[in-house]
Amino acid sequence: MAKAVDKFARFVKADQDVKNRLIWASVGAPGSGKTHFALTAPAPIVVFSMDRGLEGVVEPFQKKKDIYVAEYDWSPTEDLDQQVAIDLRDKFIEDFEDAVQNARTVIWDKETDIWEMFRYAEFGAPNDSPRNYPALNQRYRRLINMAKASDINFGCLQGMKAEWASKVNKKTGAQGAAATGAMIRAGFGELEGLVHVDLFHRYDKAEKDYIIEVGKSRGPGGFEVQGETLSNVTFAELAQMVFPDSTDEDWE
Repeated sequence: MAKAVDKFARFVKADQDVKNRLIWASVGAPGSGKTHFALTAPAPIVVFSMDRGLEGVVEPFQKKKDIYVAEYDWSPTEDLDQQVAIDLRDKFIEDFEDAVQNARTVIWDKETDIWEMFRYAEFGAPNDSPRNYPALNQRYRRLINMAKASDINFGCLQGMKAEWASKVNKKTGAQGAAATGAMIRAGFGELEGLVHVDLFHRYDKAEKDYIIEVGKSRGPGGFEVQGETLSNVTFAELAQMVFPDSTDEDWE
C-alpha cells in the first residue's frame, strides 16, 4: 500500500499555546499616564530610562514590587561624537538581552529616545548623506522580536511630535513644509505593526481621569477591546480584557 503523502511536510502546523503577556506600545503626551500604567505590570520590572522620568512616578510602586532601572545619559548635540552613540547603543543592546532573560516586564521609556540613539549610532549627526535604513531597521526589529520570542511583558512608551506636511506657496510656487497643528507619534515607524496592542493615552483634566484609547489589539479578547475607551485601568485590568480566561493571579 502506497504511503500517504504529507502535502504540508515543508511547513510547521500552527499549534501555539496562548501566552498571557502583553507586547504593547503606549503613545501620548507628557503627563498622560504612560509610565504609571506600565509600572502596574507584573514584577520584576526592568525600566530602560532615557529621560530620567521615573521620579515622582516610581516611588509608590518600588515599595511593593521589585523595579530595576537602567539609565542612559542621552543628550545628543550637533558635535556629539558618533562613537559615543555607538558605545551607548551597544551597552543598551547588551543590557536588554540580559533583561529579556530575567525580567517579567521590560519597559522602554521612552522608545522615542531609544530610536533616536540608534539612528545617531548608525548615521552620526543629522546630515544629507544617503542612509541605509534597511540595515538599521533590521537591527532594531531584532530586539523587538527577541522580546516577542520570550514570555515577558514588553512595553514601548512613545512621545509625540508636531506633524508637518508639504506646502506650496501660492504666490511663488515654492515648495516647503508647514506644521498642520496635529500631533503624531514619535519613534520607530514600524512599531505599531510589530506590537500586539497599541494604546493611546491622554489625561482628562476636567474629570481628572487617565484615559486609554485601545487601537490594534491581538489576543483571545483583543477584538472585543479594540476601539474601546477605558478610564483609569491598570495593566492587569486591561490584560484580562485581552486574555479573558486569565485571572488576577496571572498578572501579579
